[in-house]
Amino acid sequence: MNFFKLAALVAFTFGFAHTVNAADLTPELPSDFALNTEVKATYLVDASTTVATINPELSYTGLGSLKLTAGTTLNLWENVGTTSNIMDEFKHLPVLEFGAKYALSSNLDLEALVNYDLEAEQRGDVSLVATFSF
Repeated sequence: MNFFKLAALVAFTFGFAHTVNAADLTPELPSDFALNTEVKATYLVDASTTVATINPELSYTGLGSLKLTAGTTLNLWENVGTTSNIMDEFKHLPVLEFGAKYALSSNLDLEALVNYDLEAEQRGDVSLVATFSF
């Protein structure tokens, strides 16, 4: 894929995301809930591969300093090995991503993350992360 195709893909992704944001397709959620979606296009220059993903995530912040999240990552398009697009995501069950983040202070967070593959019916590794920001 050359640079012009990548630029067109990024422009399309930006336009799509802007249109969805303008249409306000987010359902009315209580104030403690938020639906956050990230669309990302990545081009690896040395490998000459392009991957575009969408990551919808639902978060809940109604428990004080604790934030709970649930989401998944879907491939919109990729040319790694064989070319695939978003329609290929409907041929298998998704991998769900769960997280819990607790703010001990304004600059110290503890986080637990785990994935669950619905297709393989197995849990991924649990990761525990402590983040100190300064």
